[in-house]
Amino acid sequence: MMKMTEKDEFNGLIARIVREEIESIVDETRKTIAEVVRSELIPELRAAIRGSIAKELASATFDVESKKEREVAISSEGSSSQTVMTEDRMVEIETNQRLEERAAFEVEADEVEVGFNHGLYLYGVVDVNVSTKLGGIGIEGSEVFTVPYNGLSAVVHICPLEPYQSDDDETVKNWVKTHQNVMDVATENFGTVMPLGFDTIIAPEDGTVTAIETLKKWISDNYEDLMRKMEIIRGRMEYGVQIFYIPSIMGEKIEQECEDVIKIKEDMKSKSPGLAYMYKQKLEDAVKTEMEARMNTYFREFYEKIRTTVENIKVEKVKKAENDRVMIMNLSVLTNEEKALGIILDEIDAEEGFSVRFTGPWQPYSFI
Repeated sequence: MMKMTEKDEFNGLIARIVREEIESIVDETRKTIAEVVRSELIPELRAAIRGSIAKELASATFDVESKKEREVAISSEGSSSQTVMTEDRMVEIETNQRLEERAAFEVEADEVEVGFNHGLYLYGVVDVNVSTKLGGIGIEGSEVFTVPYNGLSAVVHICPLEPYQSDDDETVKNWVKTHQNVMDVATENFGTVMPLGFDTIIAPEDGTVTAIETLKKWISDNYEDLMRKMEIIRGRMEYGVQIFYIPSIMGEKIEQECEDVIKIKEDMKSKSPGLAYMYKQKLEDAVKTEMEARMNTYFREFYEKIRTTVENIKVEKVKKAENDRVMIMNLSVLTNEEKALGIILDEIDAEEGFSVRFTGPWQPYSFI
């Protein structure tokens, strides 16, 4: 038996709760889809836990001289200890293995010095308040880090004030690929990422305001809009959906099924060569008209099927024909249900005369 003060007992209780909750949450998150945990649970739980612990510790007061001591039975080595709770309150605790591994790289944003002769290359904005170094993964090996402000964090690297420009197409392509890779790493580490376009540079102002201060002011001035967009894309990724039809196959179906086309073909058989030529033109026009009508119907049908599985859709401009295929639909979609979307697209792809191209996941550039 040993005696412990109420303060010691309280601290021991907090430590035990933290340890037990960490073990419990780690076990649970292993069984949870990583994307859901990362994008929806972690930011909210992390904020709630820190707030709860801070509240508990801030409200706890101890009078060393006047308080009564209580005896707490400590079991022998190898057996579990028994602790009597002093209050009927539980502290919410949350952890995540990814955040623990990343903690070793955490630094204070104010420690990063950016002079007035440099700017900040802005990759995007993440949905957490974290000050972290991601390493030399940026353009031309630049050190990438985050600048937190009011619940959001900008992913940046220090750069010259001039834009990245080159006459070498391969160099530019590599820069763009690196930009995208940084966004992928940010998504893996932080969950939801609002990407910005290539070559977005935050510059200092008038030689009196640094690029970091300018960046924070930009976040502050656009905070409501940033949060609105973040809510739209939170936990979701962008996918590209392109649907093609094969004119030769669809044309054959029309000639076999469309009554007007069938009648014109029958009439051609009894016409003279001169009139037959005119009827041939008439036949081509009829097939074209029917093709356009059918593609409009297919577009509406496919669009409605896809719409039921995604949160948002943007209709993009169709691209030119590829070999023997003509694009009927070009969509950017936002969803967290890739599997459900894939099932619908497989059904469309299986229809005679159609094929589907499905790309992603991508950062949600089209929806911000």
